[in-house]
Amino acid sequence: MVKHKNVRLRLFGLLWLAGMAGVISLVLLPLPLLPEGAPPAAVVRLLVLVQPTVLVSVAVLIGVLLAHRLGLMAPGAEAIAAGRSWRQAMVPQLLPGVVGGLISGGLLAAIALLSRPLLPPAFEAAEPTPLLVRFLYGGITEEILIRWGLMTLLLWLGWRFGQQRQGKPQARWVVVAIAVSSLMFAMAHLPYAIALGLPLTPTLVGFLLIQNSLFAGVAGYLFWRYGLETAMIAHLMVHAVLALIG
Repeated sequence: MVKHKNVRLRLFGLLWLAGMAGVISLVLLPLPLLPEGAPPAAVVRLLVLVQPTVLVSVAVLIGVLLAHRLGLMAPGAEAIAAGRSWRQAMVPQLLPGVVGGLISGGLLAAIALLSRPLLPPAFEAAEPTPLLVRFLYGGITEEILIRWGLMTLLLWLGWRFGQQRQGKPQARWVVVAIAVSSLMFAMAHLPYAIALGLPLTPTLVGFLLIQNSLFAGVAGYLFWRYGLETAMIAHLMVHAVLALIG
């Protein structure tokens, strides 16, 4: 029991540190124009990190406590925490993650290309998110928040109250967890668009919701079927493809 508890603590620490790497990268984002009398920019940047730090901590804890009950995994991190070979744990995740990321990246790039004439000019003129933020926060932290935390919680709720904890989670609850977490992931991009000063036209809102929810559905499936790191690999590949094409 003590050994099992220590493995969980190490797993929490590993995933928390991975998530915090992305949180810290948020200091690279440009700040909006601060009103007169606002705190110094350095203080504002530190305050910006508080909320995602809390969310990462909660998401990691939820996953550590609930994922194993549902058959959800973070094979690479769990192997490190247990003192096993992380390389062996990662091998089955590499190909699905790369393939899922390449296909998703190509699809999202096509959607962006077809939608470009319909989007407001401010969208094209907006300063792009730094690549390091896209990789660390998007590829790693968002997967911990949305898949390891939110999707796990939603699936546990379906299993706990819909199945009364009987057997493995049914496919319908997996679908619900993936769909709801995907929609919430897509909607979470709207406040960032507002912060960039973009007008939330129906076209832009539809573009952001469709593009992000489509990939989130793929990432949710990969997490459920292969493990958290597979979803991370796919997310990183998507950002790599979009960066190369863009």
